[in-house]
Amino acid sequence: MTRPVPTAYNYALNLLGARPYATSALRRKLIQKQYSAADADDVIRRLVDNGLLNDAKYAEQYARSKILTTGASKRRLQQELYRKGIKGELATTAIANVIEQEEIDPAAVVERVAKKKLAQLGNLDPLFVRRRLFAFLARRGYDLDEIKAVVSRLT
Repeated sequence: MTRPVPTAYNYALNLLGARPYATSALRRKLIQKQYSAADADDVIRRLVDNGLLNDAKYAEQYARSKILTTGASKRRLQQELYRKGIKGELATTAIANVIEQEEIDPAAVVERVAKKKLAQLGNLDPLFVRRRLFAFLARRGYDLDEIKAVVSRLT
């Protein structure tokens, strides 16, 4: 016996019950599931109107999680939120709000990430360690001035 196909709205509610989504990601999921673009737009409008879908809240929640767990940089968060469909000012505001609300010191975050990486590098040549640490922090999206300061302080 086959199960009935859920309505687009019910499918979206099931997805949101499992984890939060950005508006664009939820729309993409609905279309991948063979719901029409018009149905997807109607569902998203309904969810937004009911307060169940909010890109600003999603961006803040995502930024909070990444900053507190992985020590993500502002630049890295901007890129990740952009890939998730949260553009420009909305992402910038969300990141700034999280940093302010959680009273996060960006310099302390960079230092924590750097110390963790230093512990992994072990007893290597100091010049090698400095280069590795510098490159690692640059790939993570930290600003050049922050990187220089923390590398000179820790090595």
